[in-house]
Amino acid sequence: MTPEENLGHLSELLVKDHEKPSNNKYPEARDFTATLLDLPSSRVYFTYIGKVSNFGVRAVQSAAAMQATVVVALIKRMDENEATHRAARKLATKTGKTILLLQRPSEESLQWKVMGGYFVAADHQSQSIVRRIEGAFTAASLQGIDITPNEAATSVLEYFDRLGLSGEGVGAALSHRRDISSIVAFAAASSEAGLSAAEAAVIAQRRSLIAELKRMIADPATTETDLHRKIKGNYWIFGGRYTGVARSSIMPMDRHDIPLFCADGSLHIVELKGSHITELAVRHRQHLIPGAEVHEAVMQAANYIRQLDEGGAAMETLYRKSGLNYDLRRGRATVVIGNQDFVNIPEDPARQLGAATRAMIDQTIRTYNSLINRVEVLTWADLLDSADRSLRFEREIAESQSSASDETGSDETEDLSGETDPEEAPALFEPSEVSD
Repeated sequence: MTPEENLGHLSELLVKDHEKPSNNKYPEARDFTATLLDLPSSRVYFTYIGKVSNFGVRAVQSAAAMQATVVVALIKRMDENEATHRAARKLATKTGKTILLLQRPSEESLQWKVMGGYFVAADHQSQSIVRRIEGAFTAASLQGIDITPNEAATSVLEYFDRLGLSGEGVGAALSHRRDISSIVAFAAASSEAGLSAAEAAVIAQRRSLIAELKRMIADPATTETDLHRKIKGNYWIFGGRYTGVARSSIMPMDRHDIPLFCADGSLHIVELKGSHITELAVRHRQHLIPGAEVHEAVMQAANYIRQLDEGGAAMETLYRKSGLNYDLRRGRATVVIGNQDFVNIPEDPARQLGAATRAMIDQTIRTYNSLINRVEVLTWADLLDSADRSLRFEREIAESQSSASDETGSDETEDLSGETDPEEAPALFEPSEVSD
């Protein structure tokens, strides 16, 4: 269909009672436009603008409006066209949405025409959408808005304020994103301050989770299920050598707690047990040995590995047909169990043995690990301490880079005249706001 035919069909779908108070008056027009633009319907929002003073409200007044990437504004009053363009431009700048303006020659007419539109010029997604809009509805170009990185960041913050979002909430949301690396990369491309703030928010949220887990493993009432539920989705705790999580029932009749894939495609099974294990280590004659629950957990993991070795080749072929390239043979496992603080082995005067210390318990586990193959025993306390140290190191690096950036920036922007450039936008984040 030609742009004229598309606009004609769209106009037919827009024969509505436009004054009707509803946020979803145009589902057919929305779906038709989304199809033309190759977008999900939820990314397109139609709204009727009776007067220009309502523009900013109508375009963000509902959850559907806020979720949309493209806002199609049906403009009623022709005597407010200049003000309408100012409002549309302002809305595109503040929200990053692509705004398409439609208008009829008169209120009696049923034919809608394109009167223009706006988008953020630096946004590659918006550029692609605009090309599709121009191909579908009009040969006239929509106007791109050139904004600085600081202006863009300020607009985003103002948008968060209107939604009632706190900085803590935004940081927590970012930390749960699976594509956090691409978000941080975008922040790095936009501004070094934005990168530092995003990294600091992620680190702070993760350290908060570590602190909560430490409180949980110190509570005897905490169950294995409680810990599993809390740690779910936060597999960064186990280190950066893993690239993904497999289905828990990757082998028939076995259900693994956390099956992680390494960079080479091999499988690493993490078996979670409770933290309140009073016999994590027990005395055997004059020495300490791991308790029965540790032996049972290790043999459970060893049986998982044996099953993978024996049936891995057949399962690999099955999964490969589904597009999954798994390497199930020669995998490894880690058993996370216990907390040294719950172990109390008193002195034995008859054998002239003193009470067991934390160092002795740690040495017992290290000795045990050195004698078993492809399975490692790790206590909850050691796992969380290791993750916490890693986060502290990352925070120190982020703060160091932020400080270096601040020093470099101050040298480059120093004005020897002693006057402040009125066009220069203020810094978005001060160093004190970035620190944890």
